[in-house]
Amino acid sequence: MASVAQAVDIEQVGEDTFRSPVVPSRIERTFGGQTMAQALHAAQRTVEGKLAHSLHCYFVGPGDSSQPATLRVERVRDGRSFATRHVRVFQDERLIFVLIASFHKDGDTGPEHQDPMPVVPAPETIKESPYATRIILKEWEDWDVRLVPEEGRDPTAAETTGAGFRNIWFRNTGAMLADAPSQALHQSALLYMSDMTLIRSALLPHQGDRIQLASLDHSLWFLRPVRADEWMLYSQSSPSAQSGTGLAQGKIFNQRGELLALAMQEGLTRRMREDVSGSTANGNWQNV
Repeated sequence: MASVAQAVDIEQVGEDTFRSPVVPSRIERTFGGQTMAQALHAAQRTVEGKLAHSLHCYFVGPGDSSQPATLRVERVRDGRSFATRHVRVFQDERLIFVLIASFHKDGDTGPEHQDPMPVVPAPETIKESPYATRIILKEWEDWDVRLVPEEGRDPTAAETTGAGFRNIWFRNTGAMLADAPSQALHQSALLYMSDMTLIRSALLPHQGDRIQLASLDHSLWFLRPVRADEWMLYSQSSPSAQSGTGLAQGKIFNQRGELLALAMQEGLTRRMREDVSGSTANGNWQNV
């Protein structure tokens, strides 16, 4: 499998236009985190002296993981402290994804506070994943993902639904990322990973249901410098699910307890009809 650094190694093919590599995958549809990371990396390539601090995305159509994508960047604004970029991603001239991102110059100061990190077992103490059937966890070998066990969890019902975990430790183990000094690349890697498990936290109160699952939109705020090759805790919750959609929130901390980023995602959480085969537990997302 390709590393995340290779996945975001986009090629410039025109003015503010880029082409993504084809990344080998076990799933037919392009992983949403990969598309987000590539789009952010394309936007960053057009910005000088600033780093992303927030972004908002919409998945407007399914991507084909066997085909490259074209990324077109619009320079919305370049200010002294902030810059804004709009990215549209196409396959065969079919729009599949849009992103708008804001970039901020380093050096500003102001009041500081943050939420505390939850108290959970350290990643080094978690030796075996209690939930390993979902193929997305096996999709890329350069990620070490450790799911924090939960007391009272029904593993059979959780696997039927594909329900996630409230707390997940993860880090990238690839040599290319470990050697990368670029904060922009580490931001892209974190964004990539933020899509991996988040919407599944909306299924935690509904274990045992057969659910049609897909990401609809995703927002992320970078709050502090990121090292994707260091352990990070993804603390996830879902404030609401209704009308066939679910909302999920994730706070990302490093092991020192610093809040690095905050993600929000809305996804399709529609009950499957009896005549539809497949299971979200194994990553076989159905047509929306």
